[in-house]
Amino acid sequence: MPHSMVWLPTEEIINKIPCTCIDGRTPGLRYSVAGGSLGLLLHTLARIEQEKNTPFTDAQISQYVDLFITDVAPLYLHTDQHALDLIYARMGIAPDTRLRDMTEAQQRSFIAFATQTDFQGCGHVKLMMTHEDYHVPLRLIQATLREFFQLFFARHERVLFDVLAGRHSEERVLLLDEQGSMEIERQSALYLEAPQGENQFFCHRPLKRALMARFQKALNATELPSLSSTNWEGLAKEHDQAAEKTLQHLAPHLPIDHIEL
Repeated sequence: MPHSMVWLPTEEIINKIPCTCIDGRTPGLRYSVAGGSLGLLLHTLARIEQEKNTPFTDAQISQYVDLFITDVAPLYLHTDQHALDLIYARMGIAPDTRLRDMTEAQQRSFIAFATQTDFQGCGHVKLMMTHEDYHVPLRLIQATLREFFQLFFARHERVLFDVLAGRHSEERVLLLDEQGSMEIERQSALYLEAPQGENQFFCHRPLKRALMARFQKALNATELPSLSSTNWEGLAKEHDQAAEKTLQHLAPHLPIDHIEL
């Protein structure tokens, strides 16, 4: 498993480095959770909705998204080249069109397609959209995706949309379960795959919990509905289970390594 872990201050990691998806095609120095930070936000909003027993309006979803990208961390979603090509074909535009060069009309058309299940390029988000046992309503997912893409096209610097190229070639799953060698509030480690290393699904659970704690603190400073402390702990475990469910769907044959820092 040729890879290295690069230690940095946790505050710097969360503020400056997007929480990407577990997808093994993701390049560079990273920490990852299923669905990226957008996937984690979706699970959180679904749990709050469930606890309050009231669906969020689009305006409320916008408030949560704004709070997350302002006070918590960059918001990240990826697609893949195949899904992007399908959208472009349906839009009738050249396959080399840059997202940043789209007209306003093209942006609206893109968002209409990108919020549909058939054109979702993130495997975890697509499974949430098609499987009720993830307990994230399709309505909530689509409304949050619309908000995400509107901010992306408005060039918000903390909203990041990535296109991953190539086919999946992961050879194993790496789950970073715990961090005991250093207080997570001070420092944590980012994953860096060696140039000739195995392509791996990767999930960083300690930093996910740190990200959730930061969101909890931000919510507690507002009047937006949140979760009890106990339910935040339960949410972390539920998201772990959702990630494992996604890996069972996408790569049931791969060996799984559990590591601790």
